[in-house]
Amino acid sequence: MDALAGKTVLITRAQHQARQMSVAVKKKSGIPLEIPLLRMEAMSQEKIQRIAGQLHMYDWVIFTSKNGVSFFLDSLRKRIPSTVHIAAVGVKTKMELEKRGYQVHFVPTSFVAETFAEEFVKELSGKERILFPKGNLARDVIPVRLQELGVLLDELIVYNTKINVEKKEELIAALKLGEVNIITFTSPSTVVSFIHLLEGTNWREWTKKCTIACIGPITEKEARCHFPNVIVPEKYTVESLIQCICESILHA
Repeated sequence: MDALAGKTVLITRAQHQARQMSVAVKKKSGIPLEIPLLRMEAMSQEKIQRIAGQLHMYDWVIFTSKNGVSFFLDSLRKRIPSTVHIAAVGVKTKMELEKRGYQVHFVPTSFVAETFAEEFVKELSGKERILFPKGNLARDVIPVRLQELGVLLDELIVYNTKINVEKKEELIAALKLGEVNIITFTSPSTVVSFIHLLEGTNWREWTKKCTIACIGPITEKEARCHFPNVIVPEKYTVESLIQCICESILHA
């Protein structure tokens, strides 16, 4: 019998990213419950179009998420010149770039901003010009380290992440009824949104028997501020997260 048989897994990531996890849950005979707590909105394309004519002036473009790749390249309407090197944080980010026909020239050994910053600066002389398309909630670890080195860094916010307040009542109802066995978080912002939407409710009581599963150490750190027990896979992927959940259930 699959470990997730009869278990309901709450998927909190944005709607356009939820399907992959739902499919993975179903493969293990689990019941996916998609309640996207975040929504992404593209920023004005004016700045992106202005950058489009200057791409050849950059030495590197950095992408730290699949969303960053999608929102930037979909709005760009032209290809990044082959003379520009591309750096990516994470397996899914790299795969999205390769799917679009780009070669990724640098990937860190661990897919967190701290490791990326530490290892990426070794590739630089300090004279480079770098473009960093990102979301409004991106951490400042990478920009701070690069600016310390003295490179010319252009940060470009290509999408906004907002709390999906429309899902508040649905979230409360699911937790209050005790329908949820496992709660998944894929970013610190999903945790923050969860807590924000449940403020003033008895959410601690509703979730005390739930397994809390996170992708990545930064998400884990945020989750541990609110939940006593959190599980995290070694690899920061959806597939590894589901496997980690299954192993946790089997060894409980």
